[in-house]
Amino acid sequence: MAPEPSGGANAATGKEIHVSGNVIRLRSAFLVSNTGDWIYRFAVPTLILRITGSALATAFAYVLEFIPYVIVGLVAGVVADRWNRRWILVICDTGSTGITLIIAGIAALHHLPLAVLYGCALLLACVRPLYFPAFQGLLVDTIPERNRAGVNAWIQTVNSALNMMGPVAATAIVAAVGVSLAALINTLSFACSAILIYQIAYIHRPAVSQRPAPAAGALGGVRRDFTEGMRLLWQNKAIRYGTGLMAAANLAGSIVEANLIFLVVKAEGLPKIVFGVIFGAQGLGSVVGAMLAARLVGRYPAGRLLVYGMGGSAVATLLPALAPHWWVLTACWGSEGIMTSVIVVSWFTERQRIVAPGAIGRVVSVSRAIAYVTIPLGALLGGWLAGSADPLREVFGFAAALQAAVFLGTALSPLARMNTGHAAIGCPSLTEDFPADAPDPPDSAI
Repeated sequence: MAPEPSGGANAATGKEIHVSGNVIRLRSAFLVSNTGDWIYRFAVPTLILRITGSALATAFAYVLEFIPYVIVGLVAGVVADRWNRRWILVICDTGSTGITLIIAGIAALHHLPLAVLYGCALLLACVRPLYFPAFQGLLVDTIPERNRAGVNAWIQTVNSALNMMGPVAATAIVAAVGVSLAALINTLSFACSAILIYQIAYIHRPAVSQRPAPAAGALGGVRRDFTEGMRLLWQNKAIRYGTGLMAAANLAGSIVEANLIFLVVKAEGLPKIVFGVIFGAQGLGSVVGAMLAARLVGRYPAGRLLVYGMGGSAVATLLPALAPHWWVLTACWGSEGIMTSVIVVSWFTERQRIVAPGAIGRVVSVSRAIAYVTIPLGALLGGWLAGSADPLREVFGFAAALQAAVFLGTALSPLARMNTGHAAIGCPSLTEDFPADAPDPPDSAI
């Protein structure tokens, strides 16, 4: 007869089941919620275009989507670090459920109130900057370090697949069932995400500075927490350099991406299907890169992967400037997708490891706000470069030079030395309340 398993073995098995359940729920919630995001991104502009018939009014809906990332994103991390992260995500998904339900009602009216529709679009756009740092914090709180690279790679795979298929699928859904029913499908997706997040086993452990304070001091506490978050970001050289270099890499990428359709269709006179092929190659490369990253992160230091990723991205951006043929552009942009995914997974995983759990929300939100500032700047710069006599060579050449500078900066910075030797950053009041060997919370914990 086989011996009975010991209590320690039972506990270990139970812990693995518990972790597995959290991973499944977190992944499922991410997939469902982000699929809903793609539907509303096309449902709302479609509805605005139907009301106004104006391209400018429709474009304004897209502008509203990025503004909150810079404004709300700066304080969203404070919210994620001060309050229960699981409840923040549940409230965000529940709020999105209500907003999309209003959009579905508006779409069914004969006289559509444009101001209310813009208001709904802005509110939905404000949810994402709040959701992201809370999601990253919940991931750190509930997923052991050994599992995070796999979860981050899976998230990047889903993001890449949605970026590749989302525009076509979302447009098809809106065209097939109409805006009102598409918004109802969206409502259901957010509701399902809220339920999945609620079921994640999680205990909120507030740090000393985050425990209840008099109402009069609440604003001051938020301000102090925000200042502390900025200090923590600046305190660690790898995080500080990484944030700046990622923003510079976003600037280089947006120079090309924002103007790619003009370069392919107008400047080179190629059929629109070629743009679709290039765009698809990038999406496929991103999926492949995310799948590879899960294995690479476990075998090689994160700093080395970031250096190679930045260097590969520079080469992939340079080659179209040297050989401006559609097949070269397709191959290079597919390679660019691979490099981007490796960079994202490596950076996210290492940042989650070296930043204390009680500070992760603030560091993540400030880093993302800084990175998003450079995207519209890159788009404008690329548009200006595209006005030259040889726009494809100018745009890709300038972007490649900038990306090469990012590669050199990464190779020479503390970012290149990111590995398991760094300790977690964060003030004592944050790190003490999140011990690395803390027991996993029970399934019923709130």
